[in-house]
Amino acid sequence: MSEPSEQAAAIRLKGLSVKAGQRLLLDSVDAEFPAGRISLIIGPSGVGKSILLKIIAGLLPRQADGIGYSGNVWLGQRPSAPGLAGVVFQSFALLDELSPLENVDFAREAGARNHRAPAGHSASSQSSRQWLDELQVPADVPTARLSGGQRQRLALARTLANDPPVLLYDEPTSGLDPSTAKRVTELIRETHLRHRKTSVVVTHDYLSLLPIADHVFLFDPQLKRLLEIPREDWPRLTERLEPLVIASGDSTPSAHSPESASRWRDWGHTLKQSAHRFLRGTSDSLVAAGTALASLVPIWKSIKWGLRFCWHYLLLVCGPTAIAYLFMAGLINGFVTTYFTFEFFPFAVYTEPLLIEELLKAIGFAIYRIFCPILACILIAARCGAAVTADVGGRQYGNQIEAMQTLGASPRSYLLTPIMWSFLIGTPLLVYVCFYASTLASLLSFSWSHPERGPDFWDHYYHIRLRQVDQPLFDGFYWMISKIVTSALGIGAISYFRGRTTKLSSSDVSRSVTSTILWATLYVLAVHYVFALFEFEHLRPPPPAE
Repeated sequence: MSEPSEQAAAIRLKGLSVKAGQRLLLDSVDAEFPAGRISLIIGPSGVGKSILLKIIAGLLPRQADGIGYSGNVWLGQRPSAPGLAGVVFQSFALLDELSPLENVDFAREAGARNHRAPAGHSASSQSSRQWLDELQVPADVPTARLSGGQRQRLALARTLANDPPVLLYDEPTSGLDPSTAKRVTELIRETHLRHRKTSVVVTHDYLSLLPIADHVFLFDPQLKRLLEIPREDWPRLTERLEPLVIASGDSTPSAHSPESASRWRDWGHTLKQSAHRFLRGTSDSLVAAGTALASLVPIWKSIKWGLRFCWHYLLLVCGPTAIAYLFMAGLINGFVTTYFTFEFFPFAVYTEPLLIEELLKAIGFAIYRIFCPILACILIAARCGAAVTADVGGRQYGNQIEAMQTLGASPRSYLLTPIMWSFLIGTPLLVYVCFYASTLASLLSFSWSHPERGPDFWDHYYHIRLRQVDQPLFDGFYWMISKIVTSALGIGAISYFRGRTTKLSSSDVSRSVTSTILWATLYVLAVHYVFALFEFEHLRPPPPAE
């Protein structure tokens, strides 16, 4: 094989132990993947190879979602961290809302690396279009419409454009027919010869990839070790793997085993675990709230891409469909509160002429201060919160968020910050749309049912409790904007963090959307209830004199 690049870095595992739940996957493993070489990590499906890949890439914290590890991973002279290794995911993890050219641009600009090679090095000086040309990716076809092979080459182009010292491939030939697997293998070989990165390929389909490998490591689930297989033993790999495949099928503890059953009967243990989860969930919620507030300060390596994601989420939160949705809700609200108030007022013939001015005052006040804010915020929590959670959840399930981390682009900066600002901008706008539509519907309803009074009469009394002398803002505006902003911040945070929870299937995405609708709506109701306790206190009539 060719000599390693100066930019390549060896990968060293030092005392690495990995657990998934109660299952020990690796036990105090020491291993080294040489710089500038292609190494395979092979083993049966389900033993933890992809977990190891994510640990090497710095994508897994030491304790999270039942997976934990100890020991250290070094990439060259640096401890493993997100953004140091490039990962070509099995699902490709492309940003489908961006064109192929923009996917590569994003990697080069938004995820600029601290260890980027000096100017003049081919990886850093090559343009995005040159990367697409090199890997034969059409630039004029939408990303979502690319074929599987084109998407894989685009994923590789994006990773290479970010100029990492290490390339990690996650099951690149999984599920492919022999002919396609051979083409993928050739692509990996050609890429390695051109750029001479340290390459690690995680696979259980090793037969296709052995011809290009320099080193082979066996993930042994029985010994809990990562064993380097000498080249002379490669022809006997199938014999070595067969017993491991059988054993790995029995290595996961069953939920119906006697040990598991006795554990479920231990109510004290269960109660302790529940209390621990509750306390951890509470602390995580506080951390999430603090993170959401801190994210209002934009920290973007690329202002261009920060604003691009802001525009993306602003359209999700308050795009044309959201505006139409809130406008229709406002029309219904204004019609119902005005028409039915007068239509079903008791003894209308006698009492309405005496109370019509007071009724209009009450309708205007209630629509502005109560009905529109709470109705609009609930609908925003349900409609817009669900849309954002579905977007983030789809990115989580499709490994797009992990791909952003490997590119050095922080999800907090490019997702959470735009989401929070989109809700801060969009929520007041949508509430105003709802109020405007309610006011319009109230005017039309009253003018139709009381033609003898006319629009001027309605306008005077509808706004009499709202307009202030020599003031451009309605009375209670600061109360209004405070509860709307508080609602917006909570909806944005809930939408993002519900979307960021672990997604193992598309059903998990659906459940996170349902969860967002539930919790964001309850949050809005709680906010408006608490504000109501103080907002209208000064409007209470004084107690009668004794």
